[in-house]
Amino acid sequence: MVKIDKEVEVLEYSVVKMGSRVISMHETLQRLYVSKDRAQALELIKADSFINNMEEEINDIAISVFALLSPVASDLRRVITAIKIASELERIGDYAKNIASYIIRNDSINPTVEAYIIQMEEKMVEMLKAAMLCYEEKDVDMAFDIPERDKEIDLLIEECYQTLEENADQQSLRIMLRGSQILRSIERAGDHTINICEHVIYCVKGQHYDFG
Repeated sequence: MVKIDKEVEVLEYSVVKMGSRVISMHETLQRLYVSKDRAQALELIKADSFINNMEEEINDIAISVFALLSPVASDLRRVITAIKIASELERIGDYAKNIASYIIRNDSINPTVEAYIIQMEEKMVEMLKAAMLCYEEKDVDMAFDIPERDKEIDLLIEECYQTLEENADQQSLRIMLRGSQILRSIERAGDHTINICEHVIYCVKGQHYDFG
């Protein structure tokens, strides 16, 4: 195996490892929604700095590959894809950190909102796991299938706001919207997960694809 193959494999392994860490952060969130454990939330917030460091390390490896090995064609796409996916993962990690910060700052979440949060987070974690497997295996068919799951998250958030609207006369707006910021954070994390699928398609086929 030539040197560039080894270096690119190291790069891709680092991205997969980073993805595992980010998935772990969101799995911790799933427990936090129930436990409201502030100590655990603080640990999750601290973990975000490791994610940031991992992105920097991935970028450093990529720069070395560019500078020393002059990758071409498919190898070049693999390096570019690694950089892009690391950036998406960093943002998904940020959303986990932001949600943990919200849990620390707020004593309660509207029970209706919380029920939807738990469902949406579960679906987002499943999507992210699938997206990282898709990247690891360079599975284009899976990359096209995963975005369909994002529609389920969008439907849940629409359903949640519709339910809140129907009960608006029974609660104050402030109480009714407690935790709604978390819904948006999960939705955006899902959007970044879809971007990972787009990057995989580019990596394998050399074509830019936008799921919109």
